[in-house]
This record gives sequence, structure tokens and C-alpha cells, in this order.
Amino acid sequence: MKIISWNVNSIRARIDPVITVLNKFRPDVLLLQETRVEDHAFPVEYFEDLGYNIALKGQKGKNGVAIFSKHILEEVNGNFSSEARYLEAFTGGVFVASVYVPNGQMIGAEQYLHKLDFLRDLEEKFAVFADEIFVAGGDFNVAPYPQDAPTPDHKGIMCSEPERDLIKNIRDAGFSDILEQKGRTWWDYRRPSNFAQDVGFRLDHFYLSSKANELFKNGEVIRFARELPRPSDHAPIICELSI
Repeated sequence: MKIISWNVNSIRARIDPVITVLNKFRPDVLLLQETRVEDHAFPVEYFEDLGYNIALKGQKGKNGVAIFSKHILEEVNGNFSSEARYLEAFTGGVFVASVYVPNGQMIGAEQYLHKLDFLRDLEEKFAVFADEIFVAGGDFNVAPYPQDAPTPDHKGIMCSEPERDLIKNIRDAGFSDILEQKGRTWWDYRRPSNFAQDVGFRLDHFYLSSKANELFKNGEVIRFARELPRPSDHAPIICELSI
């Protein structure tokens, strides 16, 4: 089973790159974040034509998560957050979740404290799936290790100790960060040279339960997607299970 996760930074602006990636990799499951569209306006026809069943949790102009699957989508649940930041389903024998953690804006800001609360709640949510085959993919807006930032001593949002500690709690609870050594996933639009020079952050992660980790075959950052016309500022990530 191939699972791709991608913060697309507006699905209506990224239809062509998303279709390009789907046609190239033919994933069984696609987890999207920051779709930025209400459910009734989501361009489902492009993806249903490719054989995907689709579950949505949208929000006007911001946030938004989705799950596409070649398999039936069951037990779909997006009630974790009042914002459109989390969606889970059972499909093809696997529980999957698409996760979009708040950015936090600035250390100490109200949004930052909300982000920390979200991560604490997420740890509890993942615990529900500890004994299942469970794959969570998404934009976690945290660079977990020094090498995941532009410089090892980078300070500021996404690299603060409280953020990293809360991500570590998820790992310590038995959920494997399977792209730990696979490189960065986000490069700032405002500095076009950053991608070529790999000045970015690893913000997009997969977390696998122990049972899912036993089935893990391979995982990569799909860097070429960042070079497509009208790209997202995030590259998609892919995880393959032997199921």
C-alpha cells in the first residue's frame, strides 16, 4: 500500500501538480492538508475520475483536510478539532489520519499556545490507535531535530523546545517517525533560491503505530513536485507498507 501526504496550499490552485503526482506514483491513499475550500466547492470530479473515494473536512479560505482512497472509506471521523485540521478513516485494512497542526505564528503568542494544546490532544488521539495498523501523515509544523531546520542552532517557531518535546512524546508513545533521515519538506516561496540550496524545514511527517511499522517498506520526500509549475511550498511525502 502506498500512502502520500501533502500540504497542497489550496487544492484549487494545485489540481495539475496533484494529478501529476497521482499519475506518477499511483498511491492507494492520499492525505491532503491546507485544502482551503469548503466541502461543496472541492473539485472532487478530477479525482473521482482517477478512481478515488474521497472524504473531506473543509473550511472556507483556510485549513482543510482530505483523504482519497482507492478502497472504501469507513469510520470517517473529523471531530477531533473544531477547525478543519484532522480527518481519520479506515481504508484498505489501515487506519489513516490526515493532520494539519497549527503554525503557531510566534513563540508565546495565543496561536502558539493553541498549537501546544493541539499537539497534546493529538498525542491522546493517537493513543486510541496504538494497537491498530495506523498511519498518520501531515503537516505537523514542527522541525523535530536540529538537522530539520535551515541551521542546527535555528531559533524560533517550529524549533522551540516545547514543540519538539510534544512531538517527542508522540514518538516515545510508540509512533515511529519514518522519514527522520529523508530531508526537508518545506521551502519558503519568498526566497526562490531556498529550494535549490535546500534551505528549508522538515515539517511534514508520517507517524506509524508499532503494527504499521512492522509493515513499513520505504518512505521518501517527493522533491520533484516542488519544481512543478505553480507548486505548493511543501513537497509531498510517501510511505509504502507491505499490505
